[in-house]
Amino acid sequence: MADGNQSRHTQWPIVWVAFGAGIVAATHLGKLPPAMPEIRLALDAGLVMGGWIASMISCTGFALGLVAGSLADRIGQRQVMIFGLVAMTAGSLLGAFAQSGGIMLASRFIEGIGYTAVTITGAGMISHVTATADRKWALGIWSSFVPVGFSVMLIAGALILEAWGWRILWLISTGITLIWAAVVFKVTLGWRRRQGNDVIRTSLLRNVTKCLASPGALMAAGCFGLYAAQHISMMAWLPSYMHEVYGSGTLVAATIPAGVLICNAVGNWFGAWAMGRGASCWSLLAVGAIGMGLSQIGIFSGLLPDTARLGIAAMFGIFGGMVPAGALGSVATYTPSPSQIGTMSGLMVMGTNTGMLFGPPAAAAVRAATGNWNDVVWLMVSLSAVGLVLGMLSRRQERRANEDGFAL
Repeated sequence: MADGNQSRHTQWPIVWVAFGAGIVAATHLGKLPPAMPEIRLALDAGLVMGGWIASMISCTGFALGLVAGSLADRIGQRQVMIFGLVAMTAGSLLGAFAQSGGIMLASRFIEGIGYTAVTITGAGMISHVTATADRKWALGIWSSFVPVGFSVMLIAGALILEAWGWRILWLISTGITLIWAAVVFKVTLGWRRRQGNDVIRTSLLRNVTKCLASPGALMAAGCFGLYAAQHISMMAWLPSYMHEVYGSGTLVAATIPAGVLICNAVGNWFGAWAMGRGASCWSLLAVGAIGMGLSQIGIFSGLLPDTARLGIAAMFGIFGGMVPAGALGSVATYTPSPSQIGTMSGLMVMGTNTGMLFGPPAAAAVRAATGNWNDVVWLMVSLSAVGLVLGMLSRRQERRANEDGFAL
């Protein structure tokens, strides 16, 4: 269903400022992995506690993503995005002064509230302000906000850590987020005034039930969650793995996952390019799952030389990047009407946050139980296999949605 109230042309300044907000939100994910060894030592946190600190930012999106998306539809995408940036600012400030693992968990939970708000409204804002011809491409570009922000902060964070320590890193993150909240406030002022009739005031329950009634959307969200469990686990623990196994310093241990994340962004952009030329969402979900599973077998194989494993890690990033592009691109396919854009975006965010919440602790638990990081491969490949099945099953649902003219 076309959004008859949207502008006839794409409002690119709002697209890019929303993309920037997503990147800033992702820096709150990327600042933790290089700092994890220092934080665990300073706060006397064990391996599994470290896993929960890494994933706690995703707790809100896991629990409330769908409802938060519907609330954003009713309250306004702009207002909720600004609130999210302010919440991340507050959470990061609290974390900078944490003296225990419990306080750090609380700070990451507050950051998670903001992260959920920004990631839901980013996709919703982009959907509202893009012309039909630009929408899937723009959502595919939006899907790269995590690898871009994560990789930038991995490198910058490692440099800051070596110079001043993790608490200063948290304070710098606080300042950057507050500045971008002001940028969003300024750039989106005009859009706020033009937005009034974009959303039909349907009930929250109706929005949620209509989106949950789409099997294809549920499968796409499931694929997104399985991808996130694998991806965030790799990014959260790869610096610790390199430190433990190879004795790598902070900067070197951050550089490798940053390179993988850049490759992940390449995969996002390839997915956006492919969808702009007619590629189906289900094909990106399926191919991405196959590539991630096979590449993880190589990454964790002790039979291959380190240089080969690094090359395979790059392929892990590229194939993985196709999955979020396909999942977020499917928002335009499965959303019933403009009044459910935020709700459907919330379903996707709920999926990815589910994976981000449970992935790192699960990987840490396997490592703690077996005493060997390489044994984590069996967990990761199993997740890839389930993602492949869901991607293939969504093929029929996507075709039916396109045939029914269901897409935005």
